[in-house]
Amino acid sequence: MSEDKVELLSTPYGEVAYETFRELGRAFVDKSSVIKDLEDSKTPLYPVLLRPRRFGKSTFIQMLKCFYDISYKDRYDEIFNGKDIYTENLPSHNTYHVINFDFSRVNTQSNTAMLNSFFSAVANGIDNFKRRYPDFVFDYSELDTSDSVTLFNNFASAYSKYAKNCFTKGSIGRLYVMIDEYDNFANQILSQDVELFRTITGNNGLLKAFYASIKAAAADSDCIARTFITGVSSVSLDSLTSGFNISRNVTSRACFNEYAGFTEAELAKLVPQLIDLKQLGISADEVVARMKPVYDGYCFSQETKQTVFNSSMCLYYLDEMRIKGRFLPPEDYMDPASDHDGSKLQQLFAIAEDGLADEIIETYLSGERFLLKELAENINLNKDAKYNRIQLLSMLYYLGYLTIDTSPAPNDKLPLKIPNLFMSKLFAQCTADMRLKPSKVFTDSILDISSLQNLDDDISTFAASCTEFLSSIFTNQVLTHMSEMALNLTLFTKLD
Repeated sequence: MSEDKVELLSTPYGEVAYETFRELGRAFVDKSSVIKDLEDSKTPLYPVLLRPRRFGKSTFIQMLKCFYDISYKDRYDEIFNGKDIYTENLPSHNTYHVINFDFSRVNTQSNTAMLNSFFSAVANGIDNFKRRYPDFVFDYSELDTSDSVTLFNNFASAYSKYAKNCFTKGSIGRLYVMIDEYDNFANQILSQDVELFRTITGNNGLLKAFYASIKAAAADSDCIARTFITGVSSVSLDSLTSGFNISRNVTSRACFNEYAGFTEAELAKLVPQLIDLKQLGISADEVVARMKPVYDGYCFSQETKQTVFNSSMCLYYLDEMRIKGRFLPPEDYMDPASDHDGSKLQQLFAIAEDGLADEIIETYLSGERFLLKELAENINLNKDAKYNRIQLLSMLYYLGYLTIDTSPAPNDKLPLKIPNLFMSKLFAQCTADMRLKPSKVFTDSILDISSLQNLDDDISTFAASCTEFLSSIFTNQVLTHMSEMALNLTLFTKLD
């Protein structure tokens, strides 16, 4: 092997099996110190942590499973030696039976498909538990495959009997329930069928009934001891907290700001593990500096100024650069699995109160921040037919289109802003589709591009026609504060 050959680690892009990262030589960012914050006395036993999609939530849950589950006890040193939490020597490690449910793949094509696949997701979690604990006997083969609530209730009852033989009285442990993407399928249904969404999140709906069964199991001293729940938005949180009202949303606490995503320092350490910097003739700091305006900028607490990068975006981009063997402009590489596009913004605007979409677009075009008193923690579309202003801005925040601005705002307001270039492009796309292209003034106006076609040095006629065109579709107030990107967007859309 050449002495100049750099030994790179495997990319963790798309991988969540935390226990195999070290074994398979995968690069990783160590988030294990967050476990200490979870165990702090100020943190509730049943926390809910929300983050946008593709931010590393699933990998974090798998890390918690490896840390807390008894079946990983013999692998504790192998998995955690050298990581931040290892030196803490917490007595709680590998003292729980962990069951985890992943609701990210629940089928949303119809009510029947949703009920059956939700049952399957719960069954998959139980089957995984049974594989790790073969002495736990539980048969659900005779159950109705659309009745996930009865499935979980029966599992909890069987577990309570099992736990009495596994733990001494007063010992820490019992069952730790971890739920990944609690709201993923509900958010998909919301974008497709508002009435079905209201059915599953209503008083007699699936979500409220399922989480009520978790609450009942938590009241049993021989059953659930802790839970950890991740998701994206608070639009289904009302159903969760109504059924499981002992849970607590800790999304905005400063100690959890960096639990998902990469800080700039973490990314700087990761870059040389994944790409050959010498081959590219560039430093890690230079790579990070180019990535920063495109993928960074997310902040989830007013009590910190630390921002984080979208981890999936970063890993996808670095993997592409590694494959092609040359430096690539990050603004041209957007993770296709991120599921962000301008149409998703339009879907949100479609279920907002009249005039709010125009207000959001006007604020975007003028380059101003979005100010509100506080985020809506529980959004209940069974009570409200459409999003009001606070709810709409909160949804844009939870989904990652907006983020907390760390600079002060007047009158103790919470300032939100577009986090980075990627999200700004999505607002631009949405603005073009909703505001510009449908406008008759926009479509009928003609720009004088003769000087450009003739390659003239004097393009004053083109500039004058641009000024006249912009003045015809925007007010003077908007034009005065309009960002350069918004101006370019308008002209490029017209010239396209």
